[in-house]
Amino acid sequence: MRLTHLLILRSLRSRPLRALLSGFGIILGVATILAIGVTNQTALDSVERLFKDTSGKANLVITRADVEAGGFSENLLQRLRAYPGLEAAVPSLHVQTLLAEQAEQSEIGLNFFGASAGGLMLYGIDPEMDGKAREYKIVQGSFLSPMEGDEQIVLVQTFAEENDLQVGKMVTLITYGGVEKLRLVGLMAKEGPGLLNNGSFGVIPLAAAQKLFYRQNELDQIDLVVSAEYSDGEALEQWRAGLQAYLGSEYTVTYPASQGQRMTQMLGSYQIGLNFLSGMALFVGAFLIYNAFSMTVVERTREFGMLRTVGMTRAQVTRQVLLEAAALGVFGSVLGVGLGLLLARGLSSLMEIMLSQDLANIVVPREVVITSVAAGMLVAILAAAIPAWQAGRISPLEALRIRGAGKEGWLIRKGWILGATLLILSAVILILNPFPYDVQFRLGSLVVFSLFLGGTLMIPASVAVWERGLRPLMHLVYGASGRLGSSNIQRAKLRTTLTVAALMIGVAMIVIVWVMTDSFKGDLDAWLEGYIGGDLYVASALPMGRDVWKRLESVPGVAAVAPVRYFDVEWRNPTGAKEKLSFTGLDPASYTRVTSFIFSQATAEPVQAIQQLAAGDAVFISSVIAEKYHLQPGDDITLITKTGEKPFKVAAVVVDYYNQGLSISGSWVDMGRYFRLKDANAFLIKVKPGYDIDQVGDLIDRLYGKRDQLIIESNKALLERVSSLMQQAFSMFDVLALIALLVGFMGIMNTLTMNVIERTQEIGMLRGVGMIRWQVLTMILAEAMQIGLLGGVLGLVFGLILSRIFMAAMTAMSGYTLTYALPWERILLAILVAVLVSQIAALLPAIRAARTRILEAIQYE
Repeated sequence: MRLTHLLILRSLRSRPLRALLSGFGIILGVATILAIGVTNQTALDSVERLFKDTSGKANLVITRADVEAGGFSENLLQRLRAYPGLEAAVPSLHVQTLLAEQAEQSEIGLNFFGASAGGLMLYGIDPEMDGKAREYKIVQGSFLSPMEGDEQIVLVQTFAEENDLQVGKMVTLITYGGVEKLRLVGLMAKEGPGLLNNGSFGVIPLAAAQKLFYRQNELDQIDLVVSAEYSDGEALEQWRAGLQAYLGSEYTVTYPASQGQRMTQMLGSYQIGLNFLSGMALFVGAFLIYNAFSMTVVERTREFGMLRTVGMTRAQVTRQVLLEAAALGVFGSVLGVGLGLLLARGLSSLMEIMLSQDLANIVVPREVVITSVAAGMLVAILAAAIPAWQAGRISPLEALRIRGAGKEGWLIRKGWILGATLLILSAVILILNPFPYDVQFRLGSLVVFSLFLGGTLMIPASVAVWERGLRPLMHLVYGASGRLGSSNIQRAKLRTTLTVAALMIGVAMIVIVWVMTDSFKGDLDAWLEGYIGGDLYVASALPMGRDVWKRLESVPGVAAVAPVRYFDVEWRNPTGAKEKLSFTGLDPASYTRVTSFIFSQATAEPVQAIQQLAAGDAVFISSVIAEKYHLQPGDDITLITKTGEKPFKVAAVVVDYYNQGLSISGSWVDMGRYFRLKDANAFLIKVKPGYDIDQVGDLIDRLYGKRDQLIIESNKALLERVSSLMQQAFSMFDVLALIALLVGFMGIMNTLTMNVIERTQEIGMLRGVGMIRWQVLTMILAEAMQIGLLGGVLGLVFGLILSRIFMAAMTAMSGYTLTYALPWERILLAILVAVLVSQIAALLPAIRAARTRILEAIQYE
């Protein structure tokens, strides 16, 4: 047994370049799976930890079910104190404000989850009680003290440093009643609760928060610490359910980490695509392993025959090859883990920008590492299974041959039948069932793999036709040697097939990403033109009432001002269940003067729809909701308002991507009448013709910017930043597609290196009869170009087919109906990239072939 292990090491050491090239597919595959898994978990953990850490030692959190209704009476504390099993109920009030001295914000905050006007978040807390739920690490000064009165504040250290605030000095805040001063008594570290609002956070006494922000006797949240017998697992869930029933539907009792559920749901669908592409890279890597071991079996026919002669059984020979594959899998997986961790840091930095969330604490889940390593080893062993089986079938008599002869197996001769079957079945399944749910989508991913496998099995049958068709082009580009090189791709059809397949998948991934990006970007840009309509976008960290609206309308150069308010509502879906939606309140008259709605095809009369919305008791629903629940104009939907359940007529179906498309729009009058809301989150402003947009924005800033704490940004600049953010999001897919292409690059280099080694004698003979080194070089490059063109064209075909299927899947999963956009310039670039990749990958093998010494080559065995 020990001797066979030594044979494994000798085999790998004797072919280090091939081992490295073959293992490279495993390295990249494992690295991408691990990197994506680590990045995904880091992002999810960051979101969950943000909410969990803010509640620290609390087991559960109570909030009002209707968040937009504001807080709830602190009398709830009295009810809770009588509830069995409760050790502590820790109250808090949450408010948003600004520093009076703070430098004016010039841009709207943007991230993956939407836009925000920034500002300082304050928690009003009970200094004596709060330590039972939250842990604050004070790095300078002291914490809030009941003995020091209400005029005190503790801020996050980084925020204080950024705004030149010092312990012992006064901090001036903007409140609803004007400017108020509090003494800065201490600074907390940016950890735990200090992570809230990305560090723009502070705490003040509860009584001060209620007084300064006109919220007497109100709370926003109560953190609960339960007794030990109820603090874990099923007991805690039963206790939570009991408390929920005790409090009623007016309140929500949840786990601290579950407060980030909406964020994690938004990340979930994005991460499904990343996981699919990372798996595809490992799938391509399997082709490299198969190629390498197929060549190894042919090269080592004499060796395996001799081993059979001295008594090794077929099973032992098969096991020998599989152990070599396992060793290569271990080698590739270990290096892949190292590369994956480095790649994860880069991807996490990119995700950090997208989420506007600190992802410095990289989370490396043990199960992700085990999964990626196991996947690498499993792929290596499975890819080598057929070559191992072939090695075991070598008879002792074959040891007498100088070199083993490769035979065309069943897959080469008849594989196209299985390939065509897989292609047809996979295409039918994907088209008829676009997998609208997560689990089904994962199953659909397996069908995509079978589609590629079917395409791969079809390649051998088409190689001869393809080669004859392109032979004149090879002759034109590379001369007579190009014609000879072109015909060489038919000599090792299996090797050529797997190399073409690896490149095909890489190109297909690039085409899919580009088509999806352009399609989504095209529709998103059209929607954003309306969503962020007009010329200027005005927001504030403070509520903006009708007085701000009127002041903005009075500014010279302003043609129209449209107020917009976003808030959450509950509705009863057609099944009778309650669900949350995002409600956009707007004034139809001013809104249509500033921008426009994007109506879907289901809305026949847009003008009448707008009039119906303005008349009241009507809403516009997104195409996502219409698609998901089979609603259309004229139907009724029931919203849960302040006055009870109220039916609203669906006046129109519009394109709306806000809140993942789970959004409806209603009139400003209905918003005030049924939801008791009258302030705006933002104003869209249309500038009069002849006026400079930037000058009007500067004038608004000078007149009312400081007074109303306005953030004014031109829509052009805002749209450019949104586009940049989306580009960053899609760049994650670009990285993975390029990795798949890189694996294809290594496949071409591996295959041509094998071909050169296999044909060393032949190349020596050609050199002996007069072929010059340049002709040898161009012969190899012509062979590579054939592979590049075949891989590029097939990749383009499969990419276009799959992009259509993926668009249908996205529509089924999300309800978005995207307009298919085909970026022909970049599509043609994909073929050019495939050809360039093939030529660059062929350079080293071609140079090696050209440098072959004639006498040494003729004697080579």
